[in-house]
Amino acid sequence: MVRQGPDYTPAFSVTGEAQNSVISLVSPSKTFNVAALHAATAIVPDENLRNMVSRGLNSDEVAEPNLLAIPATIAAYEQGHDWLNALKKQLKQNFAYVQNFIEKNIPEVQIISGNATYLMWIDVQKISTDSQELAEFIRQETGLIISAGSVYRGNGHDFIRINLACPLTMVKDGMQRLATGIRKYNK
Repeated sequence: MVRQGPDYTPAFSVTGEAQNSVISLVSPSKTFNVAALHAATAIVPDENLRNMVSRGLNSDEVAEPNLLAIPATIAAYEQGHDWLNALKKQLKQNFAYVQNFIEKNIPEVQIISGNATYLMWIDVQKISTDSQELAEFIRQETGLIISAGSVYRGNGHDFIRINLACPLTMVKDGMQRLATGIRKYNK
């Protein structure tokens, strides 16, 4: 889901011989908030490659959609555009609020900007080098649940991730809790 900036560039925009190696995985789950349906599609034009992917998916029994997956996917793609536009408008408002709030109230953290998704990454290395410890502390002290970047390995221990796909009132409450938690952690 692209919130702003350049449009999504599909993998199949490559041309020539490389196109035969493309495997495109698509799903309405994040964009249309239907993750529980487990409705994803693997698009593999090359027959040999498609057969290998099919064997892999079917051997692990992950290629069987539930009863609602297919009709919900069709409904999302055919009738979900107004909902998606409203979601993007809400996300724009939420991201702007958080940017402003953090600049004014928690200047020791830095937002890692991006054009897609409803998740925001925040660099917390000036506060902690252990995002898991920080996330647990904030949850215990304030009740705010944030994701520690450490689960994503690499330098993830320097980051937290927050979900902004919610009403602005929840975002405002969450930011107050985040600021409170960081103040208490710094003591």
